[in-house]
Amino acid sequence: MEAGRLHRPPRRDPEELEAILTPLAAAGVDAFHASTRRYWVPEFDDSDLNLAGWTRKLTGKPAITVGSVGLSGGDFLKSFQGHGAEIGDLDNLLDRFERDEFDMVAVGRALLQDPEWAQKVLDGRFEDLAPYDPASLKSLS
Repeated sequence: MEAGRLHRPPRRDPEELEAILTPLAAAGVDAFHASTRRYWVPEFDDSDLNLAGWTRKLTGKPAITVGSVGLSGGDFLKSFQGHGAEIGDLDNLLDRFERDEFDMVAVGRALLQDPEWAQKVLDGRFEDLAPYDPASLKSLS
């Protein structure tokens, strides 16, 4: 393993995910927050669905997607080392949402950077969005 590079376990299969999720859904979970580093990365080979998409498909429960929403490049973990992220395109996110891949979207770093991010996106003011700067975390203390 290279220094500074995280080991990623081999991807399992939908049946293993179903074995984990089914008891949770049966126990009364109303919705699942399927957090990944990048929402656009497929969860399993041979499928375009992300973790939220598979979770919704397997349980029938609402699913929340998250992972670099509104950002391009940059890595969440590297943000703690002072690395930022550029503004990302939202077309892929909207396409997936319209295909009912997930029900809700959580936004992290982009919203930390700009508390008005959601309103700007809703208003179509994409030119007013700012790239993520990890220094924005200092304003939370």
